[in-house]
Amino acid sequence: MKPIPHCFFAATVAACLSGAHAGETSLSLASATARALERHPALQIFDADRRLADAKVLSALARPNPELEFETEDVLGSGDYRGFQSAVYNLGLSQLLELGGKRKLRAEVARSAREAEELRFEAARREVMLETTRRFVAVLAAQDAEESARQNLAIARETVQSVKGLQEGGRGSAIDVGQSELGLREAELQVKGAETRTALASQQLAAMWRDTEPDFQRVAGRLADPSRSTPSLGSLKESLEEHPELALARSGIATAQRELDLQQRLRQPDVNVGLSWRRDTTVEDNAVVLNFSLPLPLWNRNEGGIAEASAEVARTEALVEQSRQQLTLSLATALTRLEAARDQYRLIADGMLPAAEKHQETVAEGYRLGRISYLELLEARRALTTVRGQRIEALSAYHEARVEIETLTGTSL
Repeated sequence: MKPIPHCFFAATVAACLSGAHAGETSLSLASATARALERHPALQIFDADRRLADAKVLSALARPNPELEFETEDVLGSGDYRGFQSAVYNLGLSQLLELGGKRKLRAEVARSAREAEELRFEAARREVMLETTRRFVAVLAAQDAEESARQNLAIARETVQSVKGLQEGGRGSAIDVGQSELGLREAELQVKGAETRTALASQQLAAMWRDTEPDFQRVAGRLADPSRSTPSLGSLKESLEEHPELALARSGIATAQRELDLQQRLRQPDVNVGLSWRRDTTVEDNAVVLNFSLPLPLWNRNEGGIAEASAEVARTEALVEQSRQQLTLSLATALTRLEAARDQYRLIADGMLPAAEKHQETVAEGYRLGRISYLELLEARRALTTVRGQRIEALSAYHEARVEIETLTGTSL
C-alpha cells in the first residue's frame, strides 16, 4: 500500500473550501496539516518504533557467536595428580550451526514487523490529518458564525437608529427605544461569544502542533455549499481495501504465517561443532579434539510453539474481517451524516433562510410605517439569527462528514 502524502489530503479537503488563499496572518489548510504532521506527538514516537524494528531485523539476521572454551583436567588431586603436575589443558572454539533456514525465517518475521510499523504510522498519519481538518473546519464554522453575529449587530444598530428616528417623529415610544437598545446589547454580547468560540477553536487547532497560543488571526477559506449529489456506499467500499488499518490487519496474517513456519522449523535440532587444542603435561604432547553435539528431540517437539502460532494465524484472519466491517460501518455512518447534513442545508438555504430574510425585511418596513410592534420586529430578527446559525451548523456537519469519508477512502468526493 502506497502512503498518501499530506498534500493530497490538503488538496482533497481544499476542494470543499472556497477562497483558500492565505494572507500574512491567516493559515491555510495545507500549512495546518504540514505543521501537525511535523510536530504532533502521536507521530513522533514512530521514529523510535521504526528504529527499534530495524534493530530487531539486524538481530534476527545475526549468526550465533562462537564460544571460547578452556578446561583443565587431572589437577588438584592426590598422588600423581597432586597439584598441576599431571594437568591436561584443553583450549577450543565451538560454533552453533542453525539448520532448516531458521535464521532466514526469523529475519522474515522481523521484516514483517517492520512493515507493520510503516502501516501503523500511515494509519496514525491519516488520523492526525483527519483531526486537523476537523478542527480547521470548526474554525471556519466559528468564523462564519462570528460574521453572522456581526451582521446581526449591524441590524441591531440600524434598528436603534430607526426607533429613535420614529420617536423623534412622534411615532415611536421610549419603551421601544429602550427595548431596541437592550437588543443592541444582546447583539454585542452575541458577537463577544462568537469571538470567544472562534478563539477557542483556533486554540484547539494550534494544539495539533503543540502550540498553546495560535500564531494566526484567521484561517483561510470559507465553507462551500454542499454538492447536489453524493456517492453510493457500494462505489466507495472498494477504496477501503487500501486503508492502512485493513492493510495492517492483512500484514498480520503474513507475519503470523511466517511465525508458524519458524515454529515448525524449530522442531529440527541444530548442530554444535567444536575444535580444541589439547596439551597433556604428563607426556609433553599436543593433540586436536573434535566436538560434535546434536540435541535429541525426544520430549519437546515444539508442539506448544506451533499451536500458539497456528492460533495466531486464525486470530489475524478474523481481525481482517473485523477491520473491514468496522471501516465499512464508519463509512456508512459518515455517508448517512453527509446526506442528512446536505438535505438539512438545502432545506435551510433554499427555503428557510430566504423566507426568514424576507420576513425580517417585511416586518422592519411595517414597523417603520407604524403597522407592526417592536416586539414583532425583535422576534423576526431573532428568527433570522437562529436560521443563520442552523445554516452554519448544517454546513459544518456536512464538511466534517465529507473529510471523514475522504480520509477513509483516500479519494476526493
